[in-house]
Amino acid sequence: MKKLVFWAIIVAFPLIVAAQPRFKAGAVLGLTASQIDGDLSAGYNKLGFQGGLRVISRLKGKTEASMEILFSQRGCQNELIPNDFVPNPFALTLNYVEVPIQWHFKDWLVEYDEEKYNYYRVSFNAGLSYARLINSKVDDDFNWLNNVAPDYLTRNDLSIVLGANFWANRHLGFTVRWNRSLVLLYDSRKAPQGGKSWNQHCLYFQTIYLL
Repeated sequence: MKKLVFWAIIVAFPLIVAAQPRFKAGAVLGLTASQIDGDLSAGYNKLGFQGGLRVISRLKGKTEASMEILFSQRGCQNELIPNDFVPNPFALTLNYVEVPIQWHFKDWLVEYDEEKYNYYRVSFNAGLSYARLINSKVDDDFNWLNNVAPDYLTRNDLSIVLGANFWANRHLGFTVRWNRSLVLLYDSRKAPQGGKSWNQHCLYFQTIYLL
């Protein structure tokens, strides 16, 4: 019952906020591409899903502030497309609930006869994102990732966020975002396994629809 109430509040909140003149709200759907430094792989090979809600508050001039509630998949994978010629394939999927808070600067005003329909074509954003690890899944032939996940993974993450947005109209937009963790996902100094510590970074490709 508590979970049902929680999700009802999460869904209803942006709809209530969107009715206020200084606020906008909408849905976010996208793709993540992730990698982890220190895990014996390289490249943004781990693809995942991202979805959730965004609330925007209009500030002065060309600036806005936003908050999102997202389900985000991160992790690592040694090959973007697994094949039989690569020995010892492995992948780690990390499922997060993520809350980015960002500041936006807008430009390229598109004007209409009625001012309420005006919008800015592009914007740039920067901020911080808190994420809570829900669960993890390992696909590893040699089982080495299982020595670390999930017992020695850091549950709480804080990341720096940088991004750019393009708006096709005042409702539909597209975002590219870079996310770099400030907290180690795996700290080898605190685990008996030792080895290298892990640090995450990700690319987010989002489609946004505002009410």
